[in-house]
Amino acid sequence: MNRDVVWTKGHKLKRFDIIPTSRGGDFLNMMGQLNSLKYYEDVIDPSIHVEIVCVDTHGFYNQLPIRSGSPVRLEITHPSQEKPLKFDLGSGYDPLVITNISNHVSDNKREAYVLTLETKAAINNHITRVWEKKTGPITSTVKNILSNKLQVPGNRMIAKNFDSTKNESEFYGNYRRPFKVISDLCPKSIPSSVDGNSSSSGSGGFLFFETQDGWNFRSTDKLFASDPVEKYLMTAYKKGMDPKNNFMLASQPVWKESHDILKKLRSGAYKTANWYYDVLTRKVHWSEFSYDKAQKHQEKANKEAVLPPDYKDSYSRIILGTIDKGTTTPDPSGSGASKPQDQANYQAQSSSRYSSVFGQTLNITVPMNLSLRAGNMLELEFPDLNNPRGKNAQSGKYMIARLAHEFGNPQGDFTGLTLVRDTFQKNK
Repeated sequence: MNRDVVWTKGHKLKRFDIIPTSRGGDFLNMMGQLNSLKYYEDVIDPSIHVEIVCVDTHGFYNQLPIRSGSPVRLEITHPSQEKPLKFDLGSGYDPLVITNISNHVSDNKREAYVLTLETKAAINNHITRVWEKKTGPITSTVKNILSNKLQVPGNRMIAKNFDSTKNESEFYGNYRRPFKVISDLCPKSIPSSVDGNSSSSGSGGFLFFETQDGWNFRSTDKLFASDPVEKYLMTAYKKGMDPKNNFMLASQPVWKESHDILKKLRSGAYKTANWYYDVLTRKVHWSEFSYDKAQKHQEKANKEAVLPPDYKDSYSRIILGTIDKGTTTPDPSGSGASKPQDQANYQAQSSSRYSSVFGQTLNITVPMNLSLRAGNMLELEFPDLNNPRGKNAQSGKYMIARLAHEFGNPQGDFTGLTLVRDTFQKNK
């Protein structure tokens, strides 16, 4: 990574090819038609997205034609990352596919349109189903679905991006889409450890998403326990940014949400009562989840957890359901970790965890940084209004929930980030 080069410019488009469905495998070079490009990753969206604005002066849209379903090869380099942002066909690649063509306008000289692209696995998700019985550790089940159902290459399932689970799961697919199956497993998953010690298992709640490196099945607690990959500074705002500083905010930060107590109460973030009916024994099982008691098992971004004392002991959500018992072995491992009633408790716990993770939401724009990934932790430093040498409570660690790399903007290359965290940093 070259940190001495100004990152607000300097990207190079190496390849942009389309295989029109009518050309029998021949690539069409579209580099001269690309006007701008946006690349998206999101921790709550399984697939990456790419949006390309094409200004077509050759009539490719109708003559070839260019249609949804066509594979795309894309390669872009930028000084912020040693390897290119690259999607190709062949062994080891999950190619991009056109999924939508929108905003089409034309005159007698040119036509413009927006191509929406996703990886091939996202397409496969709509043409296959999980029908068979799945048994064993949840992480292994997720990998099996990605490999066998979605045809994801092995090198896009990097081991470090898949956190192992303490608990197992046994279920029938019931002809659900693969993404749906994996998403349903996320709130039922408990990490085997957070800091390498199996006795310090974290709380329930995993995230399933894709980055330019491949697929991720990550524990929220392990993500928040990670060290920041970069540090960004907020200085006194002035017109224009310092072109020599790649780690300064390029615009004023915007806090979209900060500790919405009503939202947290609706989701049962602080305390939840669970009532589950056993259809075989005709008995009702009751348990509770308390955030106050669960904090010792959770890895937080910063130190100051906000827990309103007037509401932490009151049930703000009641979960009613039935125990799936009899169709599968209640506890295949013999450890007690896969019992249906335990799964019910995990889901209540993960619901609270998801609510706390997204408790604070911040939007920032920084100079283009292709080395960032959704799920990375960042450190932000904001000056204290009353103490220029201090840090205010908004400083600290944040997780990248969503990122957007924008190429071709007349003002330069930028990365837009939506950051989230669960706690405040105490003033210093």
